[in-house]
Amino acid sequence: MKIQVGFEGHYRELTVKIPDGDIPPYAPGTELRVVGKPENRLDAVAKATGTAKYTADQRPAGMLHGAILRSPHANADITLLDTSTAEAMPGVKAVLKATEVFGSSSCRYAGAEVAAVAAESAAIAEEALRAILVEYEVLPFAVTLEDAMAAGAPRVGRRDQENVVRVTPRIVRQQGGAIDEERERQTLEEMRAKEEKVAALLRDAPVTVTRTFTTQVQTHCPLEPHGVVCEWQGGKLICWASTQATFGVQGELSDPRGPVGADTRVLCEHVGGGFGSKFGAGREGVLGALLAKKAGAPVKLMLDRRGEQTAVGCRPDSRQELTIGLDREGKILAYKVRNWGTPGTGTGGAGAHNDVIYTLGEIDKVEHGVRTNTGDARAHRAPGFPQGAYALESILDEAAAAIGMDPIELRRRNDEHPVRKAEYDIAAKRSGWTEKRARGGAAGEAGPVRRGIGVGSSLWFAAGGGGAAVLARIRKDGRVEIRNGAQDIGTGTRTVLGQVAAEELGLPLAGVQVFIGDTADPRGPGSGGSTTIGSLTPAARLAAHRAKRRLLEIVAERKGWDAAALDLRGEQVVDAAGKALLGFAAACALLDEDAIEVLAERPVVGRREPNYEGFADTNAGVQIAEVAVDTETGEVRVERVTAVADAGKILNPKLAESQVRGGVIQGVSFALFERRTMDRQEGRMVNADMEQYKILGAADCPEIEVVLVDVHNGRNNTGVMGLGEPPIVATAAAVANAVAHAIGVRIPSLPITPRKVLEALGRVPGAGGAAAKGAKL
Repeated sequence: MKIQVGFEGHYRELTVKIPDGDIPPYAPGTELRVVGKPENRLDAVAKATGTAKYTADQRPAGMLHGAILRSPHANADITLLDTSTAEAMPGVKAVLKATEVFGSSSCRYAGAEVAAVAAESAAIAEEALRAILVEYEVLPFAVTLEDAMAAGAPRVGRRDQENVVRVTPRIVRQQGGAIDEERERQTLEEMRAKEEKVAALLRDAPVTVTRTFTTQVQTHCPLEPHGVVCEWQGGKLICWASTQATFGVQGELSDPRGPVGADTRVLCEHVGGGFGSKFGAGREGVLGALLAKKAGAPVKLMLDRRGEQTAVGCRPDSRQELTIGLDREGKILAYKVRNWGTPGTGTGGAGAHNDVIYTLGEIDKVEHGVRTNTGDARAHRAPGFPQGAYALESILDEAAAAIGMDPIELRRRNDEHPVRKAEYDIAAKRSGWTEKRARGGAAGEAGPVRRGIGVGSSLWFAAGGGGAAVLARIRKDGRVEIRNGAQDIGTGTRTVLGQVAAEELGLPLAGVQVFIGDTADPRGPGSGGSTTIGSLTPAARLAAHRAKRRLLEIVAERKGWDAAALDLRGEQVVDAAGKALLGFAAACALLDEDAIEVLAERPVVGRREPNYEGFADTNAGVQIAEVAVDTETGEVRVERVTAVADAGKILNPKLAESQVRGGVIQGVSFALFERRTMDRQEGRMVNADMEQYKILGAADCPEIEVVLVDVHNGRNNTGVMGLGEPPIVATAAAVANAVAHAIGVRIPSLPITPRKVLEALGRVPGAGGAAAKGAKL
């Protein structure tokens, strides 16, 4: 069918194939009463009053307290593990050896699990941990990228494993894991050919810029740590989990090949953050379940802050060596990238996405994973993108300066995204880019404070996917339920599911009850890739639509009306002319049974269909940051961020703005504050707490102006995309470019600390402000 796609001032007609049984997306100009409105979160009052129950708030009768003993060594093998004293202590109900549960006596980082206990109190559990006798064979280690890459570095993993491994282009493997030598030879030949082609283009390019950038390890730091409360009811395991994937936890604990292998129901009413680190049960979940089974009582096992900071994931660091070649008109001709990153003891997941967003000509990119004796990486809000965008956007600003071109203009000339092209204009106008760019930096006001303005762009892929189902139930008493087993990690999933259902049923949001976070309900996705809303809302709308049609069929049968001419609007059954015929509650009262699902002989379920081939299947975004840098102290303060973003059809602007603000805040924190610090002599993280690990606080937050671009993309029946990850992509890049504009010298590593600023200024004669007078930050 033909639909209208695009955004204000840029609409066009597009022919799409809508799957059988599905419904068309919202059309531009359609009058919507609930969708698109800034509704409050359905759980706002519960969270604000402290009545919302998180995993740690669960208190099943007879609950015990669990705790984990962790290795203090960066690289060691356990030679003796004696738990007998702990097992004999009063109040201790269960003790587990991690070596037996997970089948390994190797501890490859400080923080690795050694044993776990369950006791009548947290204090007894901690005392029991201290009573466990462990002897180690301590081995050499490397805990930083530089140490692991150095000549003669100790092997992090097995002796037959190199620390540095090329991960892209990937080694081609056959079934069974053996290297496909012929394909590998072809890959290497293609790689060499690409290298030669890019090298020739760079040699001939009128302008080339070469730069090396580094970014730090960032931990997830959710306010609610990882953890579970586990209770066995016969052979069935009930697991309350702090998770981003209820069905992921269920799958891990139910897997017959795993340590638990039980019929499992997972519950997750509320989550206090995860940012990509909470997709599975994890070792803490497995230990919690097995402790509960061994003790014959419920067990709560929540990680302490040190365990949270060291053992359950981080954003990898990076070293990015970039060379870009372009002509005098700003067209990028070629781009060479060499990346290194450490994801811990493995090699995957440490890539930096620095070859996206723009048209970059011929690209020669090779990535390497570097093993270190540190906790493994996990997905972290837009994995790989913030560190990659920081390097890419920084070198683009360097290139713009080299040819004397405005940085935004250079981006326009190498950007084909239809939405982002418009977003450049919006961001520049709302921020006052032209005037502030001209008067910032050394050309600005006298005194030690220098102000600068910088730009960065974002890209994400958040249109959602299939495999989700939503149940809609209309009861005889007029109550409406929408059910799905996925979790709400704080993005407002409950609320938008209710909104799309309420819109379809002609009800206010308060007329719909939404139940989520229970794997006994229909299957839902994990909250990753910003795909949750794009996967669930089309299913919710379709489920509500089918439930509505079924209700109207029953009403028509009872009243002798034409069902095809009926609709629900304003809590009324209306005819084709919009005339109210019957109240919603009265219509529901016509049901013979308690709910429509009984009449249908099965629940009314809308199963998520694949996406249509619509318009603009990626999110776009542009951010402009304004900073003030004190050249005497080196302090950087981000004063303002203008964030322009799209997420397809905006279902709730209040929630969408909240997601953008959260991404910007976390992006500023990544740019200026956060970093994991490792003791290279002891091999431990020295700031594994919330005191020494610095994150942005309320006083550090900039003014954030959010501008949402409502895009009818025609990708599914709601046309929405997720917005959890896209806003963080551009922030650190925009901040770094603003700092460079302010002080006239670039800081080539994150975080941008006062020390780095002062050191950079010290390398530029006359750049400091020690003798200047003026406003302080």
